Amino acid sequence: MTDKKLEILLQRFRQGGLTEKELDNLIDLLSDEKTKKKYKESVEVEYLLSIKYVDIDPKAAYLDFLSKKSLRDRSGNALRKRRNAFFGYAAVFLGFIGLGYLLWLNNGKELSPSPLIEIEEKAITLQLESGKTKVIHEDGSSQITDENGRTLAVQKDGGITYEENTDIEKLVYNELHVPYGKKFRIELSDGTMVHLNSGSSLKYPIKFLKGKNRDVFIDGEAFFDVIEDKEHPFTVHAGEVNVRVLGTNFNVSSYKEDVSVNTVLVSGHVKLYDASDRYDSKTSFDIEPEQMGVWNKEQGEFSSKQVDTNIHTAWMQGKLIFRDMPFKDIRKKLERHYNVSIVNSNEVFDENTFSAAFDIENIEEVLETFSRNFGIKYEIINNEVIIKPKN
Repeated sequence: MTDKKLEILLQRFRQGGLTEKELDNLIDLLSDEKTKKKYKESVEVEYLLSIKYVDIDPKAAYLDFLSKKSLRDRSGNALRKRRNAFFGYAAVFLGFIGLGYLLWLNNGKELSPSPLIEIEEKAITLQLESGKTKVIHEDGSSQITDENGRTLAVQKDGGITYEENTDIEKLVYNELHVPYGKKFRIELSDGTMVHLNSGSSLKYPIKFLKGKNRDVFIDGEAFFDVIEDKEHPFTVHAGEVNVRVLGTNFNVSSYKEDVSVNTVLVSGHVKLYDASDRYDSKTSFDIEPEQMGVWNKEQGEFSSKQVDTNIHTAWMQGKLIFRDMPFKDIRKKLERHYNVSIVNSNEVFDENTFSAAFDIENIEEVLETFSRNFGIKYEIINNEVIIKPKN
């Protein structure tokens, strides 16, 4: 009964429709350690309990938000106006430097504004060893064959699955390219599952051979669920960093334009080392679950820190979550996710940090959120967003 009550209250909270009594009930429920733990992995609840606001009275913060945004009428109930322009955003939480209240909006799927940005659709492509390129339709179904007509893999259910083909006795590589605005999944011949984020490519053997390490090459971001094989270590070559595992779950982000290569470990154990060096277990940089290993490209060294893994893996569910992230880095992620170009002439705004979560919104709704809450001005020309300088 408690679960159902909590679900209802959370839904009403996101809709901005909680009475003060209901808000008290919600806070009481989330004060229970068992309930808190159970719902910790929920992105929405995680932000409600965000450590960034641990010293802030959540009830006062919520009421303050309603007051500041003129969302309360004289009787104290939340107004529900301009839903298609304002409350159409899904579970959005924004924190600006020094901002002391939660901005949590309805995730009801109201009518959204008509898209203004013209998106140029690009296809997912698979480059075969022969040099031929195959276009992959996300919802399609097909067989992937080599030049001799031998079936290597099957595409179905939104992903590609490679078969354990016993006839292959040499390393043969395929390379999958996922453009901006898309994601894709691939199951390698050993059963390892790889989720590729927007603007990423993965080079991999069509079959891992006995007696040889399992090596793949990533440019961009991917989540790996590696099948354990102690006799054949699995190594992800991510630009300047190699990630060596036996079997585990982790996320690697290695975009060329980023200042660091980040590895977030969900479970198991991984070893990181400079790609220019030979692997040595004694000198490798180890990270534990719920840690992120960071390779600073400029300094050429590793560091690590504790992280909430949900934040770094939410992209697989189509969510964008930022915590204390400079807007200049948020722009990059928005460009990849929505396949747009964002030019920012407001240099001061670029350095400000935000915490935010977006789910079903289109890019116009995301921009409108920043515009309404932080006063940025922008214009859209084709698929380019131009953020104007501050007057």
